[in-house]
Amino acid sequence: MEEHLYSLLSNAVSFPIAWGTLGSGTSTPRAVMFRTSGVQDHSMAGAGTMTSSVQIDCYGATYAETISASRAIKNELAGYRGGPIMGAFLTAVRDGFTDDAELLQRVSLTFSISYRE
Repeated sequence: MEEHLYSLLSNAVSFPIAWGTLGSGTSTPRAVMFRTSGVQDHSMAGAGTMTSSVQIDCYGATYAETISASRAIKNELAGYRGGPIMGAFLTAVRDGFTDDAELLQRVSLTFSISYRE
């Protein structure tokens, strides 16, 4: 799922996206993905599908740039099915307001993603 999700979003958006880090460089917007939880279904036949919460934090120099990046990701991923991903569903959106807001703005998207391993 991780590789598929990375490939899907990297090819769909015009800005850098990475797992677990903002990566190198200073260009904005950019996005970083984190798995915040994961649960695997089990049955007597063995392991079943996996459902993970994936948080995607979008960063930008301005709120307008940041919200635009988050919309690009949401438009691509919300309701997506393909490859190992059986369904991706947007479950939460949060704006990040901190003392560092002068440096970067943040919008966080949380997706529930069901997939086959």
